[in-house]
Amino acid sequence: MTLTIKNPDENCLREVGRMIKEGKVCIYPTETCYGLGTNALDKEAVGRIYEIKKRDKGKKLTCIVSSLEMAEKYCVLSEAERRICKELMPGPITVVAEKRDNVPDVLNHDFVFRIPSNKIARRLSEESEVPIVSTSANFSGAKNNYSVKDISLLIRENTDFIVDCGKLAENDPSTLVKIEDGDLKVLRQGPVSEKQIKEATNTKKQGKSR
Repeated sequence: MTLTIKNPDENCLREVGRMIKEGKVCIYPTETCYGLGTNALDKEAVGRIYEIKKRDKGKKLTCIVSSLEMAEKYCVLSEAERRICKELMPGPITVVAEKRDNVPDVLNHDFVFRIPSNKIARRLSEESEVPIVSTSANFSGAKNNYSVKDISLLIRENTDFIVDCGKLAENDPSTLVKIEDGDLKVLRQGPVSEKQIKEATNTKKQGKSR
């Protein structure tokens, strides 16, 4: 049976964070749509996400983190990438970074992350103390869902719990960026423009910090 949690309070967020850390799979609100989430470091839990979505395992997954400090536990950031986090996050921008060895390959070949502007999503990562998978709560290739009632019943029944925060604003997917050999590459255009990113980073060749 799937547990549905409506408009969680502080105590509830702590309990939900604990369940995510244990590898439970949930539906939760993000800044763009309802997403499927779990502990991104748990290989079996990540595998369940692929099964629920009927997603090709060649299509890797993004995750959310609560802070820059958390991100740096799981990836190696250049100074330009760090400035993106400081200047444009929390917000609708996702960074493709070099992952550390503590990130399972089943998640991604890189560490692809953002700090979300949705407070519930950010708090869940903070309370769970792990990066959380962030992929739309739909079958692969289907439309995004902005209310729980619109999500396929089969998907809902295959999750452990649902965090229902009502109807979400229908925002565009985040801007997806990568800094490669010091050059900015916009892999998907979203709400944050290339100009904003260049202004935030003063993009040029940067050495990586470890």
